[in-house]
Amino acid sequence: MSDLWSSQIVSLKYMLSDLTLFVKTIQLKVKRFEVIDPGAPVSQEWLPSFGLENGEKGYLLRSLPLRERQPRLSVRDGYLYYIPAQFERYYIDLNMTFDEYINTFSSKTRSTIRRKIKKLNEFSNQGIAFKSYRSKDELQAFYLLARDLSSRTYQEKLLDAGLPETDDFRLEMEEKAQQGLVRAYLLFDNDTPVAYMYCPVYDGVVLYQYLGYDPQYQKWSVGTILHWFAFEDLFQEARFRYFDFTEGSSEHKKIYSTGSILCGNIFILKNAAGMRFWIRCHMLIEDASRNLGIFFEKLGLKAKIRKLIRFGSG
Repeated sequence: MSDLWSSQIVSLKYMLSDLTLFVKTIQLKVKRFEVIDPGAPVSQEWLPSFGLENGEKGYLLRSLPLRERQPRLSVRDGYLYYIPAQFERYYIDLNMTFDEYINTFSSKTRSTIRRKIKKLNEFSNQGIAFKSYRSKDELQAFYLLARDLSSRTYQEKLLDAGLPETDDFRLEMEEKAQQGLVRAYLLFDNDTPVAYMYCPVYDGVVLYQYLGYDPQYQKWSVGTILHWFAFEDLFQEARFRYFDFTEGSSEHKKIYSTGSILCGNIFILKNAAGMRFWIRCHMLIEDASRNLGIFFEKLGLKAKIRKLIRFGSG
């Protein structure tokens, strides 16, 4: 078996919007996440040549490039092929100058971002500051500030996507920093951190791994502003090939990207009655969540409800 694969317990989340209803755990053989490569050929052969062992129920290939959109559920080779998420995986080509990059934006978009920066600066009495972190010592200082900030973010509270609070993560961060393979960023209102971004580097590609911001600063678009400063820093460094936004579609990824590749999360599962039941349940809840989103969108309430879920009534 290739070292690209490992046996893991995978959590299949059953969610309505940002609310997790319950979680089903499955032992799977998981392929290691690979960074984006826009020029690489796309294969349609997904089933590994090696078998399952030790109670594993199937395989998982995360964010795998697709030639075209696929059926959400199908049966092939005696397995269930379940692809719950198919999405445009956005990236930024870093092989240009920052001026060339921002000229790919519309004049309206450039003006909107600069206006957001100006408004935040006025709110903070000209006190906004941006800082990048690269060395081991710098990353240790970053972690202390960003970890405290992460504990207050909706990304951690609702999505379990905060900056990890484990010794293994800190050790890996320090090891990669010693190799020059981490870039991390903080946005400050005077001395107060309000947004963070943590990006490891693989094969010349900067990976969008952890992002969070203080919910009290949500109205000031601090995440958008941090992106702008971080990308300017990366272009000025002129060291890396791409910035990979990884899986999941969002408006800010689309705005900041220079291209995208169709990708999907592919579960290849044993075709057993119990597994078919759990997958059908997952599909029903996904459909219900999507339909509720469409309904509230028509009523003009979707954004308000999502904001309430993420940030509360305050």
